[in-house]
Amino acid sequence: MAILQAKKLLVDESALTGEVHPIAKSALDPANAELTYDMKKNKSSTISAGTSIVECGDGPGIEGDLAIVTKTGSFTAKGELLSDVLSYERHKFKFDTEVKLVLMILVIEAAIMLSIVLTVLQDVWVYNWFYAMFVVGTVLPPLLPTVFVVSVGISCNRLQKKRISCTDSSGILVAGKVKKVFFDKTGTLTSQGLEFLSSDDNEQSPLLKRGLAVCQTLHLSNNGTLIGPAVDRIGFAATSAQMVDQKTIRHEGQIYEYLKRYEFDHHRMTQSVVVKHGDETTVYCKGSPEAISRLCVSSSLPSNFSEKARQSARDGIYQLAMATSAFTSQKAMSDVKRDDIENDLEFVGFVNFENALKEDSRTVIDELRSGNVDCAMITVSEVTGKSLFLLCLSHQWARIFLTG
Repeated sequence: MAILQAKKLLVDESALTGEVHPIAKSALDPANAELTYDMKKNKSSTISAGTSIVECGDGPGIEGDLAIVTKTGSFTAKGELLSDVLSYERHKFKFDTEVKLVLMILVIEAAIMLSIVLTVLQDVWVYNWFYAMFVVGTVLPPLLPTVFVVSVGISCNRLQKKRISCTDSSGILVAGKVKKVFFDKTGTLTSQGLEFLSSDDNEQSPLLKRGLAVCQTLHLSNNGTLIGPAVDRIGFAATSAQMVDQKTIRHEGQIYEYLKRYEFDHHRMTQSVVVKHGDETTVYCKGSPEAISRLCVSSSLPSNFSEKARQSARDGIYQLAMATSAFTSQKAMSDVKRDDIENDLEFVGFVNFENALKEDSRTVIDELRSGNVDCAMITVSEVTGKSLFLLCLSHQWARIFLTG
């Protein structure tokens, strides 16, 4: 369902995404009324089938939250998930294709050898036949299929002795062909939780603290719990700010009112807000260092900006950049688009977070390397609608990260 109006809408999406915390949903931005609704691009304004609404705004008639159904049945997120489960097809590995090709070559070779033996040998037909069968059996052993089955059975028994259960025995043959392993970082090599780091040179800047406090998309639930992305929750907690209500926060005794908030966009790699403090209206924007650098005035960027961003990647730090500008547009806030505020920004500083490494990550990596399996860390970035696998850390960098 596409959300047309939302005051206080929290949705539990754990059944689809595994996310343990409820997700706050917002209404479609009326400033983008000329754009076509897209479920992927407007994910924060979409309620998927199979999820549960935890909280919603109260009101008679259409005074509360309002959404319109866009898909039903097998076309919903839950329907697509069930279709994938019911029509699951095992992924075809190169090994499966190569086995068929090798068997075909052996069959052709056996047929050629059979015809040669029967043609060349000039002896009793019984002797010719049995000798030809011997040649065929040598080229194409009758026990060849049994060898595959027996080897898999022996491997399963060995795994069971190590208290490892294998539900897909055919995957053992594929596992023996693995030469490279690619890891996602968060939740795989590291724990899910983030830890706020105070390592930036400008961390004591009041402007950076203020930006960290207000540039977030947290929502206040009925029981007083802050709902939203982990980065926003941890960064907000580090500033000791307080959320008064859905549109107001208190930071260092000052009140800031939200006029507009844009959630983190994976295409833009940014998140921005427009806040009012007294007579001042200010824009705060945070996101990846690369994205923020493109939106900032070049003169506001430090000379070592790129080097600090690269060093944080080498050190395994999750780094965001913060920027700000004064809001001077004369447009009504309902007509303000994201492009109107995310430009000509002034760089403020870096915000650093860290994922704690899991205790068994180093042991697993060492075991894989001892088996001559190369290990690398990857991440996924969506650029111009295409998913690109970017190799962030080569196996040498991963070694530095895991041992440093």
